[in-house]
Amino acid sequence: MIRICLAILLIAATFSAFADGTIDGWVRVHGHQYPLHPVTIRVYDAESGIELEQFRTENNVDGTYQINGLPNGNYKVHYDAHSEIWRYLDEMAGNRYCDNAGCDIKETGAVITVNDDTRTLNINLLEGGMMGGEVTDDRRRPIAGATVEFFDEFGEPLCCERITDDQGKWARPVYFPAKYYVLARLAEPSVYKPQVYPRKPCSSCDVTEEGTAITYNYFASYLGVDARLSPVEPGFSGQVKDVPRAKYSGSWFNPDRDGEGFIFEVLDRPGPDGVGFEVVVFWFTYTPDGKQAWMVGTGVVEGRLAEVDFQITDGASFGQNFDANDVARKEWGSMRLEFFNCSSAHAQYAGQYGSGQIDLSRLSAIDGLDCDDPAGQSVDGNATLSGAWFNPARDGQGFIVEVVNESDVLAYWFTYDTDGSQMWMLGLGELDESGNTQISMQRSSGGNFGDRFDPESVQLSDWGEVSIEFGECDEASYSWSAPEPYDAGAYNLTRLTTLKNADC
Repeated sequence: MIRICLAILLIAATFSAFADGTIDGWVRVHGHQYPLHPVTIRVYDAESGIELEQFRTENNVDGTYQINGLPNGNYKVHYDAHSEIWRYLDEMAGNRYCDNAGCDIKETGAVITVNDDTRTLNINLLEGGMMGGEVTDDRRRPIAGATVEFFDEFGEPLCCERITDDQGKWARPVYFPAKYYVLARLAEPSVYKPQVYPRKPCSSCDVTEEGTAITYNYFASYLGVDARLSPVEPGFSGQVKDVPRAKYSGSWFNPDRDGEGFIFEVLDRPGPDGVGFEVVVFWFTYTPDGKQAWMVGTGVVEGRLAEVDFQITDGASFGQNFDANDVARKEWGSMRLEFFNCSSAHAQYAGQYGSGQIDLSRLSAIDGLDCDDPAGQSVDGNATLSGAWFNPARDGQGFIVEVVNESDVLAYWFTYDTDGSQMWMLGLGELDESGNTQISMQRSSGGNFGDRFDPESVQLSDWGEVSIEFGECDEASYSWSAPEPYDAGAYNLTRLTTLKNADC
């Protein structure tokens, strides 16, 4: 009889050793106590950190759950709330939501010891916060497609990186109070050199770089982290040489993109706070759908660098029908120019029509401000007529005059066609002894903005005649004639800009 009892006890003990246990409980919203659903419950082996996928389950609508058939042992349980509206953090023992990308097995979880019984584990989940921001360049222009990475306070990468949208913005949930580091980079370091603000250098985007530190606690609902990526200086094989800034004035273009270009004017006015000098840049180009376009930019040149913000206009009509009240102005974008020397430069831009960069060569120089002229000399004679001219009553259009030698003058007319779209013409004339010139103007067609530009498609056609009579240093008049549908007319002009070292 005793032997039978012992055998029964041994058998019972054997079955007890292999008995299964259960974990059950509920999941609720911390501070509100109403059920949270759906929540995925994951079970991990406490020693190896391997998820036991056969025990993965989802809770019920009332928030309850039950995991049956667990062998005796130690486990960690994680809770993933994957609602489209709410993002939650497991408040207990460091369980962390992990972006539905799979919980990192290194994360600390609650250790639950299961015997041949039922263990109840009730969980309150806390709503997490968000961190986000935007990635821009030095001119605060948005950079799309930048990668934003996250690291913990020890430099270990965290799930999950974000890609900025068309506005340069990104956002990521934050689920646990901690110190994070945020780093932004581009896949093409030849175009942009990452630099996270506050200025933490990342020349090669090495993950060991700290990036921007940000600390999250339960009281912070949104954390803003803005990163700025500084453009890389383009490679230049020629001689980099500082020259007097006045010599930057003139026309610039890319020989491989003949048919568009820039007019750069360094003015005789210091920049804000007395730093650098004010500049005006006229960009004659085309729209993405092949129409003529022109922009006017203002900014500051300091040393070899210039930063310019552009405006674009439309709405007015040509000639006698022009009404300054019809001119609509709006911001177009920005440009950063670097002058390598007196005849070579590089431009990076981003605006309404897109972004890009372009190498530039000098097309024309002001008489007396040429590269070979002595530094610091003052311009005299006809060259002092160089600059921008307009009629105040017809604000929204005007002329650019460049006296390239004692008698030759290059003129640009920025105006509108009969349909209210932008139009620009250019021509080369000769000043007579009285300071008058008659110029045959040409108009271009066939160009497109940016990468679609094809110089072989650009055509120049005769447009009409313009006569300019210069009187006093700041006064002039002009008249024009052209075939239909354009009319003829005449108006007075007033100087709009005076070039540095060319004050008459």
